[in-house]
Amino acid sequence: MEKAQPIERSTGGYLEALLQGCPDAVIAVDGKGTITFANRASCDLLECEMRDLVGKSIVRVYENEDRARETNRKLYLSGGLIHCHESVARTKSGKLIPTRVSGAHLKDSSGNVIGSVGYFQAYRPWTAAESRQQEYTQELQARLAEWEDLGSPVFELWPGLSVVVVVGRVDSKRLGQLKRRMLDHIKMNRTRVALVDLSAAISGDDEVPLQLVKLLRTVRLVGAQCVVVGIESDMIAEAMEPLVSDVASLNTYSSLQAGMEAALDIMGLQICKSA
Repeated sequence: MEKAQPIERSTGGYLEALLQGCPDAVIAVDGKGTITFANRASCDLLECEMRDLVGKSIVRVYENEDRARETNRKLYLSGGLIHCHESVARTKSGKLIPTRVSGAHLKDSSGNVIGSVGYFQAYRPWTAAESRQQEYTQELQARLAEWEDLGSPVFELWPGLSVVVVVGRVDSKRLGQLKRRMLDHIKMNRTRVALVDLSAAISGDDEVPLQLVKLLRTVRLVGAQCVVVGIESDMIAEAMEPLVSDVASLNTYSSLQAGMEAALDIMGLQICKSA
């Protein structure tokens, strides 16, 4: 047991050195809200000495008592863990500093809360110009998402038969987005057959063939059959060489008409000419 003490002191020393070197203000309090630890960044943020913090109430750090109570309340409501909670700190001279607080409860071996530790990071509120730029960026992202949907629409052509038309450059990221939309659509509409038209698609990277066949396999795993139109068979064969059995089970056709007829046939339907 005597040999364990130097190890504990050494570990504590390393931990304290790590916290002292942290660029964010780190402050720990006990169950009564009294500060038990503060690093050098805390003194820099609050423009004070260490003696102005350790042993003092955590309220000393905030703009007022209400701000301190608000952080403590959010910490309890969130189950003992908060991230980037916006608040306001007060320096020793009374200057107010907008901060983001991340913190966690400290518990003993029985699970009882014995205090908390928080990371305080100063931040500059956005100017009006920056806010407008952020709004514009969000608008562009929304338009981009809309264009992606238009570039690979998923729709129900007939009860049980859905069609996916992929247009333009296709890379692994876009296939991942398409897979999520397809799976959601199939589950919602109880799709039996999915007709995937790749006639107007252009491969964007070397991973596309493999990722595409994985997508088709996933669709089959959720209970729908796939009919693929407009994809080169040798591309699938090369990508799926280790899984030859899966290649054999894919329904691929060179024309949309042939693919549509195959999809209808799977459902027990056919196109008949009117008399």
